[in-house]
Amino acid sequence: MWHAIIGYWGGVLPSSKMMEKYNPKIAYPIQSPGNIGNLRDIAVDSWEKYGVGIIDPEKILHFYNDLHGYLARSGVDGVMVDVQNILETLGKGYGGRVSLTRQYQLVLEESVAKNFKDNNLICCMSHNSDSIYSAVARASEDFMPKEPTFQTVHIASVAFNSLLLGEIVVPDWDMFHSNHSTAEFHGAARALGGCAVHQQAGFT
Repeated sequence: MWHAIIGYWGGVLPSSKMMEKYNPKIAYPIQSPGNIGNLRDIAVDSWEKYGVGIIDPEKILHFYNDLHGYLARSGVDGVMVDVQNILETLGKGYGGRVSLTRQYQLVLEESVAKNFKDNNLICCMSHNSDSIYSAVARASEDFMPKEPTFQTVHIASVAFNSLLLGEIVVPDWDMFHSNHSTAEFHGAARALGGCAVHQQAGFT
């Protein structure tokens, strides 16, 4: 099951009665000049302008335990935790990015170990230096089923990325659709790449 490290893409809603016990507040990401000079991203730019709902680091274990416990009771056997690099931009007021990321990562791993018997955790958007030392991490851009020309580029880039990332994590090559016209290609590539193949229930 997918969730962002801060709950959802833009975090949680601080005004929600259900969220009160986690003491969330709106925080405004601060992008580094190097990041801005390299690539502008509409999502991060909008978060910088409008803010994200971040959970108090002192309450994040409680939040993850509640979320993961609910998911485990519902039959979910693991989580893919996305948007991990956002913590790098939210360190102001929390002791800096390293301190904030450490607090979140430690309790994330604790909650996953407690709630999912096989310790199933995939980290995504976790290539910043504070987050990359995780067991399984995405090594690719997203699988894009409606972009026929991206299929070979996806496999080539993830294979090359895995040469580097494979030294410190188990590379995850992202999901693919089993009924897609390139499904056999993607399945074979993942088998040769030695990475996991994930199964999820279909959507109706």
